[in-house]
Amino acid sequence: MKNKKGIYRELMWFFGGAIGGIFVSAVLYDIIKVDITLGVMAAGVIVTLLAMYVIRMTLWVFKQGM
Repeated sequence: MKNKKGIYRELMWFFGGAIGGIFVSAVLYDIIKVDITLGVMAAGVIVTLLAMYVIRMTLWVFKQGM
């Protein structure tokens, strides 16, 4: 049961990050007047997910060290 909760939580983080990445990149691209294409939007989502997981792993390392 614990594994199901962990998998569910990670999937929610992933999809929430992807949706958040689409929203944030669309707003930022609109501010700087960039044409929004599928490739540009995919790059925004990838960068957002990468940043989110780097921050989560950094916090996890600090938590384990304390």
